[in-house]
Amino acid sequence: MTKKIRVYSPAKINLFLKALRQRKDGFHDILSWMQMVDLQDQIDLQKTSQGIEIISDQKSVPTDSSNLAFWAAEFFLHKTKIAGGVRIMIKKRIPVGAGLGGGSSNAASVLMGLQKLFKTKLTYAEIIILAKKLGSDVPFFFTSGSALAAGRGEKLHSLRLPLNYWLVLVNPGFEVSTKWAYSQVEASPIKHRLALKAKQLTLAEILVQQKKLGNDFQKIVCRRFPEVGLIIEKLEKSGALYAAMSGSGPTAFGIFKDRSTARQAARRLKLKKTWRVWVVRPIRFR
Repeated sequence: MTKKIRVYSPAKINLFLKALRQRKDGFHDILSWMQMVDLQDQIDLQKTSQGIEIISDQKSVPTDSSNLAFWAAEFFLHKTKIAGGVRIMIKKRIPVGAGLGGGSSNAASVLMGLQKLFKTKLTYAEIIILAKKLGSDVPFFFTSGSALAAGRGEKLHSLRLPLNYWLVLVNPGFEVSTKWAYSQVEASPIKHRLALKAKQLTLAEILVQQKKLGNDFQKIVCRRFPEVGLIIEKLEKSGALYAAMSGSGPTAFGIFKDRSTARQAARRLKLKKTWRVWVVRPIRFR
């Protein structure tokens, strides 16, 4: 009988991110191209007699009910009426509060992992209902890795985004509150027509749309945290075809045409000890 299972939990970037309007419920309608990348956390799930326990190799990871992975397990065990418990061991590579969706990805991976561990037969629709309860970004991590996200981020349309490029991710070593960022952002409706739902897009088309649309959160985050703007500037000067902030920050990414160019840029970007730098690729995941 299987008592333990290992799953992987990928980060995401927002190739562009628009805050279209504030809703009556206080949230914002957004529009974004979201793409998974091969920076991944490792999660081991182990059956226990009762309760939910979270262990991590990083002190920054909450090990109580403030962690979405806890609620993913709670919702799953309640839905399936499983009497036992689970130990969740997270080996963290995605920084916390970084605009890379690490917490949401962990929650999605816990849901999928528990389904395999306990050999339950929740339908895809039932799993997605649980995912939506956990957070707006969680359903994205059940896609193939590329999607157009609308609504609060939970309305998803699969895309065939190009994977023929490399990325340099740079995290400055501090967190930015998503709640604060959304409280500051100004609605920015799209005023021109875009073929956002195309099934197949080229890298050139992606770059054109990125430069038109950008990230509506970037300006406000850079105003309060100038270091983020400095990172984006350094990425551009290092040869990035495009550079921007991901999500509500503070991690920035640069798109590079090949691995060699990306690696050269990464070496130049290790300017401060607090900056964490990765060379990654976009991926198809599930």
